[in-house]
Amino acid sequence: MDLVVIAQIITGIATLIVALVLVFQLRQQNNQLKLQRMDFTQQIKNQIVERRTNTVLTQATNPEIAKIMQNGRYDYSTVDNDHKTFFHQMLITTLELLLMKNFYSNETGYEKSLHLRELLGSSPGSRKAYRDSTIRQQMDVESVKILDEIVREIDEEVGLDGILETKSTYPYKK
Repeated sequence: MDLVVIAQIITGIATLIVALVLVFQLRQQNNQLKLQRMDFTQQIKNQIVERRTNTVLTQATNPEIAKIMQNGRYDYSTVDNDHKTFFHQMLITTLELLLMKNFYSNETGYEKSLHLRELLGSSPGSRKAYRDSTIRQQMDVESVKILDEIVREIDEEVGLDGILETKSTYPYKK
């Protein structure tokens, strides 16, 4: 009888040791996942900054590009046929950048959809290009759903050629 009790105690201790080892391994995995998530978040932030910087530098180093983009944002009809493909690609690049902010808002801290609404709300020409050209066909289905909804909401609020005023979120106004 004593042998059975001793065997049960040994089995219990072995089970406890295995459980403790598993808990330790789970904590290690959890810590590793946290580090990977932090690394992923930083990679996304870096990509957003890099894309924004490249877009700004492209426009800053070429006044003609800046003029095409600026005019096209407000009046799509000012973009001549020779520059429409370029305008579309630059607009797609900008939209994809802002969609990254939207998709990864939880990780990066960007406010979901805010930057998309700001750009599209202040750019009736960009909304027209999005509605009338093949930009939608060059984007993934999820992005198109998001953009369609935002463009529709803005168009309903201010009209097809209207400009949506986006208020500052700065909290300390007098």
